[in-house]
Amino acid sequence: MAPITDEQVISIVRRLRFIATELEDIKAYAQMDYFQYQSDRKSRRDVERIIENLINAALDIAKILIAGEDLEVPETYRQAFIQLGEAGIIDKELALALAEKARTRNILAHQYLDIKWELIKDFLATGIANMEQFKQQVEQRLITLRD
Repeated sequence: MAPITDEQVISIVRRLRFIATELEDIKAYAQMDYFQYQSDRKSRRDVERIIENLINAALDIAKILIAGEDLEVPETYRQAFIQLGEAGIIDKELALALAEKARTRNILAHQYLDIKWELIKDFLATGIANMEQFKQQVEQRLITLRD
C-alpha cells in the first residue's frame, strides 16, 4: 500500500471542512415537506444543491483515498464508496448507504419533482447522518495514517 501524501491529506481535510459547512446548512431543511419542496423554488434549489455538493465532496474524498491507498480505480461513483468499505477505510454498511447516495446525485439533475422528492426525503432522513459518519470515519482514518 502506498502511503498517502501530505498533499492528499490537505486536499481531504479541505473537503471535510466543506462537508461540515454544508451539513450545517442542510439542517435548516431537515423538516422540509413535499409542499415546501414543490412550492418554494429557492428552498428546492438550495436543498438540491447542498445534497449534490455533499455527495460530490464525499466522492472527491473517496477518489483521493483510493489513489492514496493504491487501490484499483473503480468504474463508477457507486463502486468508489463500495471499494472504501471493502478496503476497510469506512464501514461496509456506510459504504453501501453512500453508494445509493451516489445514484441520488445523478438523478437530481435529470428527473421530475416527484421523483426527486423521494430522493430528497430519503437524504434528509438518512443521508445527513451518513455524511456525518463518513466525515468522522475519514477523519479517524487520517489520524490512523499519520500515527
